[in-house]
This record gives sequence, C-alpha cells and structure tokens, in this order.
Amino acid sequence: MGIVRYEKVQVYNLTFATNAYGETVTTETIKFESKPLVQQVKASLAITEKYRVYNQLINFIFNFTPYTSEIAENQNAYSIKWRDNDWRIETATESNDRLKITFMCYRNDPVTKV
Repeated sequence: MGIVRYEKVQVYNLTFATNAYGETVTTETIKFESKPLVQQVKASLAITEKYRVYNQLINFIFNFTPYTSEIAENQNAYSIKWRDNDWRIETATESNDRLKITFMCYRNDPVTKV
C-alpha cells in the first residue's frame, strides 16, 4: 500500500448525447469539489506487437454523504477530475458503518505506437 493523502478533486456530472454526425459527445458539468483521501493502487503497462497501453487504477475515499451515495448508485453518470485527468468510476465500496465510501477509478491513457 502506498501513501494515502488528502488531495483536491472535482466531481463532474456526465451527460451523453449524439451530434449531427452520429458521434457520441460527453458533456461535463461540475457537481462539487472535495478533498478525499487519495490512494494509488496500480499502474500497469500492456505491450502488444504494435502498441503500448497504459492503464491506471486509484482509490478515492470520500466521507459518506447524500452526494456520494447518489454517485455510488449511478457510477456511469459521474467522473472525478484529479491532477487535470478524468477518472471514471469502476466500483464503489461503502464501509460497514457508512462513514466512508471508496471509489476505485480507472484512467486509460491513449494508445501509443511502439
């Protein structure tokens, strides 16, 4: 386990639509700012014949509030922005006493040619 620290993040509502060309457009609207505990979980690299794919997982540990409860119920409708990167929610785990909620988030970096 790595270092756990409080860091500033922004939580965004995601709205999905289709433009005139049939492409999916995602619109982000800020919901709130917070300082959860941030815990680095895993950074991985997958190399195929032609490409490198970087993938990262991270934990954000928030206090349990009505907002975080709503996020846990509709994970696909929210993203978390930390250090100017968008993190999508993979899983949400509530503590037994419902004081904390942990969001495991992922971020896929662009595919890079070898």
